Amino acid sequence: MFGFINFFYILHRKLYLVIGVLLISLLSIIGLISRQKLVLRGEPLLPWDLILGKEALNITKNFSGAIEIIPLLYIGVSAIVLLAFIRLIPRETFSWQKKLATFTLSLAVLVSFSTEILSLERTFSLRQINWSQKLNYDENGMFLGFILNTAYLTVDKPKDYEQELVKEIMDNTEPAYAVDPDFKPNIIFVMSEAFWDPTLLNEISFSEDPLPYFRSLQNDYTSGMMLSPVYGGGTANTEFEVLTGLSTQFLPKGVIPYVEYVRKPIVALPAILKKQGYTTTAIHTYDNWFYGRNNVYKNLTFDKFISKEFFDQPEYYGQYIRDTELSKRILEEIKKTEKPDFVYAISMQAHGPYSTEENPDKLIEVSGNISPSSKAILANYTQTISDVDQSLKLLIEGLEQLNEPSIVVFFGDHLPMLGTNFDVYSEANFFRDELNYQDYLNMYSVPFVVWDNYSGNKEELRISANFLSSYILERTKKTGSPTTDFLNSLTQNGSNVLISEHHQMREAISQKEIDQYQLLQYDLLFGNEYAYLLQPDHKPQPNNDYVLGDGRAIIVNATPPNTSVIEIQGEHFLHDHKVYVNGQLVHTDFENPTYMTASLPERLNSLSEPLDIQIKLTDSMGNVISESNTFKLDTF
Repeated sequence: MFGFINFFYILHRKLYLVIGVLLISLLSIIGLISRQKLVLRGEPLLPWDLILGKEALNITKNFSGAIEIIPLLYIGVSAIVLLAFIRLIPRETFSWQKKLATFTLSLAVLVSFSTEILSLERTFSLRQINWSQKLNYDENGMFLGFILNTAYLTVDKPKDYEQELVKEIMDNTEPAYAVDPDFKPNIIFVMSEAFWDPTLLNEISFSEDPLPYFRSLQNDYTSGMMLSPVYGGGTANTEFEVLTGLSTQFLPKGVIPYVEYVRKPIVALPAILKKQGYTTTAIHTYDNWFYGRNNVYKNLTFDKFISKEFFDQPEYYGQYIRDTELSKRILEEIKKTEKPDFVYAISMQAHGPYSTEENPDKLIEVSGNISPSSKAILANYTQTISDVDQSLKLLIEGLEQLNEPSIVVFFGDHLPMLGTNFDVYSEANFFRDELNYQDYLNMYSVPFVVWDNYSGNKEELRISANFLSSYILERTKKTGSPTTDFLNSLTQNGSNVLISEHHQMREAISQKEIDQYQLLQYDLLFGNEYAYLLQPDHKPQPNNDYVLGDGRAIIVNATPPNTSVIEIQGEHFLHDHKVYVNGQLVHTDFENPTYMTASLPERLNSLSEPLDIQIKLTDSMGNVISESNTFKLDTF
């Protein structure tokens, strides 16, 4: 702070003081934001959060009452009072020479953050705690912790990174399962938002099981616990690990790879399976732009991405699309294709926040020695997740009616954020401190189940999210990638859990295996891609056929305006589609999926030349995400 503020000391005194007050006020507001994020998400403000600005604003709208107004008022009033006093300070006899020493010292402090010559981190023995940003900020403070984290916006090359070592890793990697190219079951992943089993809270009881159908699948099919890389949020990181087989444990803590690193084609499950004849579809009941999925999925080689905007008048549960709508859409997609399907579906219904007010319509009673607000939060979450259980039943029963081999992987992305600052969990003595190994496992373990209609396979598993893809490729007898083959070889050695480095020694994976894994990941994500030189068939190709939605709207015919109204016939029309005439948005009425009408303003109705008619779909950010063909309509 000395460096930032006194960099302006060389200016006139009043200007320097004004800048100082404004900087301190700004840093105080940033500190307050960091504290709020820590309370709500268990993690402070990080440099890469600034890249996720629109996502953060969108989600925080749902946390009504979470922003503390009083501290903001204190900061604002203090700044105004200080600025008023500055006006009363007499003018100085300005001499920049007298200010040069302080300015030079502050400049040296600032330079020290970007050079090894005057490194404050080395001089003052600062310790960067990468595995827990909460502890990092506890030790270094918010401001310094934030600055130190900027060094991790890029990932350093491993010191032993070279082609020969990558070759050695791959030469010793051979998947230990038989591949059957003729067997192609539908492969469906359902990443259920905040799905967790509340009955794991041993000190809490429930009037009935909130997950009866999920429990029945656990009893009859493969199930277990998956170690998620995140708690309470950061869904995209679990998704990244599951789809790619890469691990966020090798990346800066809190970073979102989708936003930071997935800027090129990457070998992931959709790319692996598309090469083997699969149609690859991503479905999400939320905005297409969230976490940059609209662009990321192209680089992961999905054929299409059906986001919230392409659900036509779906049923809602609270403020989010109900998960039953997701199950129906998965079944629709599988039924319409002749090829085997790979579907990665992400739900939204169980996303927080969960009300602290008791729901009079609740069907499941919660009992236990916790506060009334925590009991209400848990009851509201439990009621929601009970409805999610019905969506899983709808999906499985729908697949049972199809005459196609299919496998479903159903899992939660992370634990739900039950109250601020872990309130429900701490009151129920489930976890308090992630420094404790068992508390860490409780905090990051989510249940999953693997159902299929062809194998009868049943086993109990405990794996981390990054191993899930290699496991399913083995179950479905499909060839993998350099990453999944390597992970499969680790699994054969009993190493299928990779967690925080603070607790990693408690798991079976060896340091040598970790180093090899990290080296291979660096090569594929940031390095020279030596793995693809050794196995060129695995190199991902540009995905030029990728589309948003499930086929764009098509205008087959349009009739000349009758009383200023154009009748439009075609296919794939949605309620949210809008008609544009000569590039101008006009009033649109949806009639049915094949018929719409558009009302022309007078100035367009009076034109004698042909009109260009087009139908477009925009998202919540105002971006056009799908548009029809242009139909030329003669008006004479």
